[in-house]
Amino acid sequence: MVESAYLHVPFCKSICAYCDFFRYGSSETLQEQWLKQVSADLEALDLASLKTFYIGGGTPSALSPSQLERLLAVIASRTPQLEEFTMEINPDCFDEEKLRICMKYGINRLSIGVQSMDDTLLQAMNRRHNVQMVHEVIKLCKAHGLVNLSIDLIYALPDQSLSKWQETLREAVALDVPHISLYALSIEPNSLYGRKQVQKADDELEADEYEWAIAFLTEHGYRQYEVSNFAKAGYESRHNLAYWHYDDFYGIGCGASGKEKHIRYDNERNLMAYLKGMRAKETITLSKEEEMFEFLMMGLRLCDGISLSVFENRFACSFFDVYQEAYAKLSAQGLLVNEGDRIKTTPQGLHLLHEVLLALM
Repeated sequence: MVESAYLHVPFCKSICAYCDFFRYGSSETLQEQWLKQVSADLEALDLASLKTFYIGGGTPSALSPSQLERLLAVIASRTPQLEEFTMEINPDCFDEEKLRICMKYGINRLSIGVQSMDDTLLQAMNRRHNVQMVHEVIKLCKAHGLVNLSIDLIYALPDQSLSKWQETLREAVALDVPHISLYALSIEPNSLYGRKQVQKADDELEADEYEWAIAFLTEHGYRQYEVSNFAKAGYESRHNLAYWHYDDFYGIGCGASGKEKHIRYDNERNLMAYLKGMRAKETITLSKEEEMFEFLMMGLRLCDGISLSVFENRFACSFFDVYQEAYAKLSAQGLLVNEGDRIKTTPQGLHLLHEVLLALM
């Protein structure tokens, strides 16, 4: 039974310098056509069993108030059991009217694209908001009783010194939001940064920024529960945990991806084709061996690691039947540990997760 769904909104007011996601510039006409098509996709699915729903992008808050209300009305009418309903927003295109619409239809968690608390760095990233807007949107949400807020921050940015990163984190903690996600800048070839051959911070500075963030956020009451995610008690992202637990989920709309019944799929990525009703999917049928590795690849991102009993129930074999040799090597290197029912990375193993996974392949 599928209990999670992701819906992709492919529109943005502007394109950030680092972004290589599937997205288009905002257009009222295209958004109206898209809304018609994605509503049909929603109505074709049985969503009654869903417990989490995540609207990402792109920039979902780039939709007009009318478009946002119509989209959320369709979702809310078909998801009677939702426990966590998240939408991504940007501070520059979210106001009290859109907040009221979100709350009317049951959205109880917002993920806010902050990226930095430094106006100069925000401008360099081609972000449309400034730090003052961040404060205003968080104050607005709290005033209306929506306190389950997450903010995204990027480190290893060009011209971002360790002291600038430290100041961003200090200001972020002062916002008093219960969830913070940290992402190292990745320069993708098709992004504006990639085309301009911009260089991110060197590896040593990147590592220093990440390690300082872990210590600082832990000191201020945030538990690192995944490689990039930190939360106060009870505010972990249930939707993202479904990914990391390797559960099935629907991918809805143009550019979305999903996983159902041993099949991973990517939906049609050509917006013009999608608007004409085309629903081509690229699918991959996963072998048992591929699923076992992907289970590890996702689960070892979690600081709590994977459950040995869940692994055995899913794959009808013991973890140690398959990975004993690799585990013994990684354990001897101090990168993996077995604690009761769980296999998890050590702090060093989490830093070297790519190498850990290569050893398990």
